[in-house]
Amino acid sequence: MTGKKELEFNKIVSDILKNENFIELKYEVHHGISRMDHSLHVARITYLACKKFHLKNTEEVTRAALLHDFFRTDEVTNKVFINHPLYAVNNATSEFNINALQQNIIASHMFPVCKVMPNCKESLLVSLVDKMVATYELTKYKAPIELGAIFIFVLNFLIIQR
Repeated sequence: MTGKKELEFNKIVSDILKNENFIELKYEVHHGISRMDHSLHVARITYLACKKFHLKNTEEVTRAALLHDFFRTDEVTNKVFINHPLYAVNNATSEFNINALQQNIIASHMFPVCKVMPNCKESLLVSLVDKMVATYELTKYKAPIELGAIFIFVLNFLIIQR
């Protein structure tokens, strides 16, 4: 990201990044990294896509992208995968002044797994960016960790069998 765009991005999200409840996401593991880092990746790519496609509501969409996973694991029932967008909407609404567009972006980012459909191109954009970023993170961080753990388990098992 160029210096000018980095400055603009930071201005758009600075208050969110200073929020104590959002900062807590640094300690939540998500796709092999922190949920805060994952959300920042999604927000940065969404911001760049908004600029590329000349969307007029770049600020709103970028902020919603950053807040799309704004929940703590201990807040959510055992169906985290399906329910977490609604927890994120509730948290974002209680902490920040988000509008109906942003609520739909957050609530529908897991479509078609979740029940809320994207009702505009911005919601669809964030949903697609989230899936792209999650796929990248899972293959870069989580899969190697899990494969490494399996390898260590098998190696230890073979050593014990000797």
